[in-house]
Amino acid sequence: MKINSTKFKDLKLIKLKKFNDLRGEVVKIFDKKNKSLKFDCFESYISKSKKGTVRGLHGQTGKFSQAKLIVCIKGEALDIAIDLRKKSKTYGKVFKKIISSKNQLAVYIPKGFVHGYIILKNNTTMINLCSTAYNPKKEFGINIKSINLNIPKMKMYFSDKDKNLIGLKNYIKNQK
Repeated sequence: MKINSTKFKDLKLIKLKKFNDLRGEVVKIFDKKNKSLKFDCFESYISKSKKGTVRGLHGQTGKFSQAKLIVCIKGEALDIAIDLRKKSKTYGKVFKKIISSKNQLAVYIPKGFVHGYIILKNNTTMINLCSTAYNPKKEFGINIKSINLNIPKMKMYFSDKDKNLIGLKNYIKNQK
């Protein structure tokens, strides 16, 4: 795996390495020995979704803030993260990248971001590795419709919770 920096401090793009032989393929998605990622996985999730599914943008506050490693193992998704670290040079800025089973990219998102994705192909399967436990009492979010993403027109599917999240501008205004 090759870990590349982005303009967002500590947010990394990871080019995964695929190993092929006559039996099929194997892809390593995490290596604790690699010290360029300061990440300990506490829990992990696998999601399978249809095209147009929106998951996020979610974060957790305080000691429950999560770093995440996001991998697409089948299909394609637009991965999105917003830097909400007040002292960061990229505070309030949006990171977005298409990750897929084809391009073999993964995204490491440090603590202090909200994160989510939009599924671009049917039957897309994602793996989310998280550094801390999910705590619904410490969760918050930003409405994905409040940011300009320039994505193709498609029917989108939201959870009731995600439909009612605050917009990015209002969130930032409330943090001052």
